[in-house]
Parts: sequence; C-alpha cells; structure tokens
Amino acid sequence: MGQLRNDSVTEYMRARLLVNRHGRLTTDQWKDMVTEPLATLGVLLIPGVFVLGPRLGAFIWGGFALVTLAAVLALVISLALRARRYARAAVHFAILHGGAATPPFWAVWRPIVLYTEDGEAVRFGKRLTPYTRLQQNVPYLVYFLQDGTTNVLLSLAPAHHPDADLWQPSAAFHSQFG
Repeated sequence: MGQLRNDSVTEYMRARLLVNRHGRLTTDQWKDMVTEPLATLGVLLIPGVFVLGPRLGAFIWGGFALVTLAAVLALVISLALRARRYARAAVHFAILHGGAATPPFWAVWRPIVLYTEDGEAVRFGKRLTPYTRLQQNVPYLVYFLQDGTTNVLLSLAPAHHPDADLWQPSAAFHSQFG
C-alpha cells in the first residue's frame, strides 16, 4: 500500500507506534527520558566543581580532582537509576480526542491536552513526539508514560487512519498489565 499524499503520520511516528504497541519504548525515547536531566545537572555541577574545587584544595591535596570525581560519580549514578527506571516503565494506551480548541502550532510550551470519551482532560506535560497538528474532535490512538504526576506523550495517530489497525496494542502490550 502506497503512502497517502497528505498523510498526517510520518515515517518517524510510524516507527514509534510500531514499537510502542508492544509496550516498549523506542531506543530514542528511552535515551531522551534517561538523559533529560543532563542539562540541568551540567548547569549545576560545572560551577560547583569550579567553586568548591579550589576551596577544598586548601584543605585537601587534590581537592579539585576529588570534587570533579564526586560530580561525575553522582552523574553516573543518577543516569543509571533513571535508565533502570525507564527500562521497566509501563507504556499506557488510550483513545483520546482532540479538544474543541487545539493550541496553535507556535505555542510549543503549552501542554498538550486531549480528552477521554467522558470529557475528562488528560494533560501531557512532556512529549517525545515530533510536532503533530491536532485536529478538533478527532479520536487519536495515544501511547504515553506516567512519570510521577506527569504524562509523557510517546506517540499518537488518528484512529481513523487506514493503518490504524497496525498500531493497536499487541498481545504483549496487554500481558504487561496482566
């Protein structure tokens, strides 16, 4: 089957949907979740090393090296814990609808809000999907993670898409909750 001319689901999203349907994260999604705090940690650790290193050097020979080693060790431990956490994270599935008012394309900082059949709002504070223009009152197949109190959007596609049957949850997906 050839690809539709104005297909709203990119090849990149198709690949994500085909992996998420089995209850797993793609390698890119897993890496993004694990390395998310690196920028914040780098902003905090690098100045900390430069401020504390010389001060400890007055009391301990090699204080700069000690602080640098401690910072790198803290970074490795936090990444290892996050890697383990997200390797075991449960992927969730829902059929959600675009709301009556979808955010404009330039408002990337706003959370994506989709709605259940009952009208309950589901907010996605983070997203690991490429930008997808949501249509009003259209049902979407949505795969997401629950990270504490925040939902992380992994992949989505219109439920009426011709290939939507390929992206439905598999038996492996259902067995993870069994």
